[in-house]
This record gives sequence, C-alpha cells and structure tokens, in this order.
Amino acid sequence: MRGCVLSACIALVLTPSSRAVAQPTQDHPADHVLQAPGQLGGHQLALKPFSTLPNGVLFLRLENFLTITAAQQAATPASAVVKWAGKVWLFTLGSAGQRSRGGTFVAEIGPIPDVPTAARYVLDVNEAEFGPDLKAQVARQVHTHPGPEIFYLLTGEQCLETPTGATRARAGQGMVAPADTPMQLNIMGGSKRDAFFVVVHDSTKPRVTPSDWQPKGTCEQ
Repeated sequence: MRGCVLSACIALVLTPSSRAVAQPTQDHPADHVLQAPGQLGGHQLALKPFSTLPNGVLFLRLENFLTITAAQQAATPASAVVKWAGKVWLFTLGSAGQRSRGGTFVAEIGPIPDVPTAARYVLDVNEAEFGPDLKAQVARQVHTHPGPEIFYLLTGEQCLETPTGATRARAGQGMVAPADTPMQLNIMGGSKRDAFFVVVHDSTKPRVTPSDWQPKGTCEQ
C-alpha cells in the first residue's frame, strides 16, 4: 500500500454521546460503520460536496476551533466542519504544512493516494468506535471505496490489511489507503478503537462496495 503513518500533535479522546452538527448525510452499506440492527456502530458526520481538488500532493489536515462560525470562516471549498463530543473540528484537504487562521492544529495525514477524476467530489467524514468484542464483526466487513480513505485514531489500535500488505496505527496517528482497493479493518489490542475516517470520492458513487477478496490474516502475523 502506498501509505504513510504520521504522528499528530494532540491525541484527543472523544465520547459518542455528543451529536454532530454538519452537512446532511446519506445511508451507505456497512463498512467501518456497522449499521445492521443490534450492532454497535458509528456516525457519518459530514458529506461535503466540492467541485475541484486542491492543487498538488494532498494531505488531510485536522484542526479544532472554539466555535462553528470560526471554523466556517477558515474553511476552504474542500473542507468540512463538524461538531463532535463538544469540540469543533475542521477537516481540510490541502498541501502539507498549511494551517488555518484561528485553529488549533491536531494532525496532518498523507500524502493521500490519487483521487480518481470526477465532475464533483464529496468529503465523506465519519466516526466509529469499536470495542474488542466487535473484532470479528468488524473484520467481516471486507470492502472497497471509490476514492482514497484517510484514518485518524483517537483511541486504541488498528491494522488495515489490503492485497499489498498491512498498515498499522494507534491513538494519535493516521493512515491512508488507495481508491478501489479491497481492505479488511482489524481492531488490535484489548482496548476500544475510536477513529475518524474520511473517504474522498466521486459524488455519484456510493462510499462503500462489498468485496469478495479473501484476506490472508497479515494483521495477526
């Protein structure tokens, strides 16, 4: 996998009791968000449309703001503003090293693999928290995304297996995965894993498609 794991400046622990305030969302089949009845799951926080990718090699920047208004004023067309667990978050696609005025830097994750060309894109922002008891259920959700996926871990550890191998991250770190790549998410260790995951993709395509690819168990080796 062409991926990179980067340390963030601040590792934040969020609780799932707060409600997100963001753009309207839409339903998807299960991927890293288990949505079947009776299962624990996550939340789609924002579905932000935009028409043009920023120039150059892309990174995803996470920042906190004191208010939603301040975050909205700092946002670019390729940004999404989310209020989650009592904090205001700004997710922005852009070049490495950029910072938003008035924000507190949290993490910069990338470089992001190529985004397939589209007439219109969405920044699809999600959050999911899974405990060790859900390891098997999460691992069964083998799937692909039509655009690259970017993770940022708030708590716990994870390992993502793809046909090219395994990538690992823990709290305060991020990872990326290329578009149209079969993947299996594995929750590692004995603690809960809480993470943001963002997919940048063609707005006409669903975020997730089930895959019949068979993992080799690389994350357990």
